[in-house]
Amino acid sequence: MEINRREPEFLKNYFVLFACCIPVEGANRSTICDLQRDSFELIPNVLYEILTEHEGKSIGELLEAYDHAYDKEILEYLEFLTEKEYGFYSEEPQKFPKMDLTWYNPFPITNAIVDFDEKSDHNLSDIITQLSAMYCPAVELRFFHALPFSQLTACLSLFEDTAIRGVQVMVRYHPDLAPEKLNQLANENPRVQKILIHDAPDGVDDDGGAGDKIIFLHQEITSESCCGQVLPHYFTSNVASFTEAQTFNSCLNRKIGIDKRGEIKNCPSMTKSYGQIKTTSVKAVSEDVNFQRAWHLRKDEISVCKDCEFRYICHDCRAYVTNPADELSKPAKCTYDPYEGVW
Repeated sequence: MEINRREPEFLKNYFVLFACCIPVEGANRSTICDLQRDSFELIPNVLYEILTEHEGKSIGELLEAYDHAYDKEILEYLEFLTEKEYGFYSEEPQKFPKMDLTWYNPFPITNAIVDFDEKSDHNLSDIITQLSAMYCPAVELRFFHALPFSQLTACLSLFEDTAIRGVQVMVRYHPDLAPEKLNQLANENPRVQKILIHDAPDGVDDDGGAGDKIIFLHQEITSESCCGQVLPHYFTSNVASFTEAQTFNSCLNRKIGIDKRGEIKNCPSMTKSYGQIKTTSVKAVSEDVNFQRAWHLRKDEISVCKDCEFRYICHDCRAYVTNPADELSKPAKCTYDPYEGVW
């Protein structure tokens, strides 16, 4: 858009970002996180500067702030944002307040991971009962060994008549786990969000009638060390996760983990145990102030992450870090360099 100085009315307008579109500054570049569409857009830091440091200025005042040296570029930036539906022009910007980024969740535990292998002897039924009593909405079961279809069905039946809303399952491949049967199992259990079959042999995939909830992986997964990967594929840009990340750790907050030996931890991959599930209740551990400490390790405090433009939409990992002696060091499995903007 070229400026027509015979149209002073336009210059009196203000550019307003939609409340759900929030710019986040990084060391090398920035992002606009669209919390309504669960997406993000990379932008140059100069555009972040325009949107934040000159917020509240009319178009004319904004151009004047740069001595009209970059009028064309600035207006092109604003047009780009309007075309992408990140913002709009208004004569009354005060009528469009910012989103409240306060995070609130009534559940004492919001998610849990429970691990098993062939030697595990902790009781899943008892664990589910405890989690349901705390109104934990989401549970992930990870089996590092193979289960026949009947046993997997029995595990999922334990969630019936509980307060748990969503269940994800990761289990080693068994010849009995045919895609058609798994798809029917998922359809008959509305709580099931995903069933991931790992260590599937070549030639076995989800083309046999399985729905989107059934995923076959050829990757070998033998332990909890499979987690901790940091990739754009796992980014989550929505109101709940973005607001939580402002104040809390985006992975460990309100989480409880039970490893394959029945040890209660912040995450099964972490070394610190707060008791054995056979003798210690989930509720007691969740109320332990030492256990809750990990909940407050924010990305804004973590080395390197605090300079990353993805910090509020990335799921942090404190189990595998570059310096085990420093709880605030960068995730070891993250290869992104925010200072260069490259993976």
